[in-house]
Amino acid sequence: MIEAVTFDLWDTLVYTRNYGEFRLPALNRLLMVNGVLLDDDELNEAYMVGWRHSRHVIRAEGNRHVQTAEIVDRVLSEVGLVNPPNRDEIVRMYEETVLMDPPELKEGVTETLAALHGRYRLGLVSVTGVSAGRLMRGILKKQGVLAYFEALAFSDEVGYVKPDPRLFMAALEALGVEPGKAVHVGDSVKSDVLGAKYAGMKTVWLKTRDQAMVAEPDRIITSLTQLPETLETFQAPHS
Repeated sequence: MIEAVTFDLWDTLVYTRNYGEFRLPALNRLLMVNGVLLDDDELNEAYMVGWRHSRHVIRAEGNRHVQTAEIVDRVLSEVGLVNPPNRDEIVRMYEETVLMDPPELKEGVTETLAALHGRYRLGLVSVTGVSAGRLMRGILKKQGVLAYFEALAFSDEVGYVKPDPRLFMAALEALGVEPGKAVHVGDSVKSDVLGAKYAGMKTVWLKTRDQAMVAEPDRIITSLTQLPETLETFQAPHS
């Protein structure tokens, strides 16, 4: 019997967007305070160095989440700055950019969570990037859906990113549910389906685009509104 359902956040519950359009101009202004003047190409390259560093660390260090401060420090080093006076301000800017245009809920999210609430214990398993969990909690609260979740596992707080099973297990431990009695729902085969299977969970892939099938989901849906009925099929003997 399924007792718990965990959800991915980005592109599953909320729309993903590129916040670089906000961060780049703000980064440029904050670098200029330190006397660093870059043209557009130089600024973009410095910015991308931070993201490349994060991707390298994740691959090289066993899915370790790279904190925003470490990304910022790599960018600052690239432009010849070491711990400038406004370093903490730059870190806050990176994180709080998400508040300038908070991600919107996808269609059917509120209705689906309401339908599942009380029938299953609900959790969230999210790779936060630089949009810290503390900020996402506030955004989800304003959207009226935070109260549906009994457990929130954000990568910046747990210390690992998907598909590492430790991120999923953090949510399950908080829910008090064994992996075999839980289903994870997400849009990424590589991150959500594969990671949840590593953790011993059942999986529902929310198919929003074609992807390499590096893992086989237990069920496939194309809209969250299909989820309540789909979860019922896990209770059948053939599951």
